[in-house]
Amino acid sequence: MAADPGTQAPARERPASIRSIVSISDPFSPVRLAPVSVNGTSVPQVGVEILNDDGAWEAINIHSQGYQLVPNSLAQQAGREIMSRSDLQWSQERMVWTGRFLSLMYRSDRIIEVPALGDAVSLGLRVENSYDGSAKFRLVLMAFVLSCTNGMMSPRFFSTYTMRHSVENRLDLRGAVDLINNGVTMLQDLAPRMSSLAGIRLNVKLLAEVAKNVDLPARDWGPILQNLSNAKTLWDLMQEVTHRLTYNGRGRALITTSEQVGDYFLGNLVDRLSA
Repeated sequence: MAADPGTQAPARERPASIRSIVSISDPFSPVRLAPVSVNGTSVPQVGVEILNDDGAWEAINIHSQGYQLVPNSLAQQAGREIMSRSDLQWSQERMVWTGRFLSLMYRSDRIIEVPALGDAVSLGLRVENSYDGSAKFRLVLMAFVLSCTNGMMSPRFFSTYTMRHSVENRLDLRGAVDLINNGVTMLQDLAPRMSSLAGIRLNVKLLAEVAKNVDLPARDWGPILQNLSNAKTLWDLMQEVTHRLTYNGRGRALITTSEQVGDYFLGNLVDRLSA
């Protein structure tokens, strides 16, 4: 995927702050690079501007020289091309768009049965991109629980393909496709850890430990606790937490907190309690 020079804008003064709320409902709105000047003097940085809902170009961030602009439309196109070359069939599940950060989530047709759960999981994929430097263009493997479509994320157990926003980087199409095709094996290797969670009984002490170590806002714990009447295992608790995040998570926090939850349950708790 080559750099997109975008529409070159006239030089603009470097703003004092650009961390305002960005009012762009369309994640694929036109975006461009703009020269930057300070007090009328050009500086080597470049700005990223997006066409907002009012039809005006709005500054999102300022980057160092050599920054490669990857429009969200190009990231989506690359993701679709890679998925089309994999061994799996894909459908889009949901999207996270903050005005600066985009995550497109896809579910594959490859399903792994996990008898200990009385459920199954399918391989998933996130295609992510940002304009403010908060994330590189990347493909991240994940999973979906079949019965409830909860998303399961874990940087520890799912691989990531990353391309930096710099001019010397190019998309390794074969490497990205190989990553996806190897994802089924990763999911199969993860199944015993899911089964282990289903074998660990939930008690008040464990619930308090999870609440202490999982970074969830207080407003989310009330609904989670209300739905724990039938929860018997750590797997049940993990599903309540991920369900809350999947359907009520906000912006980038949905991703970062879901990754923390996956690593903590599937990694830390299983390593310590399943022995």
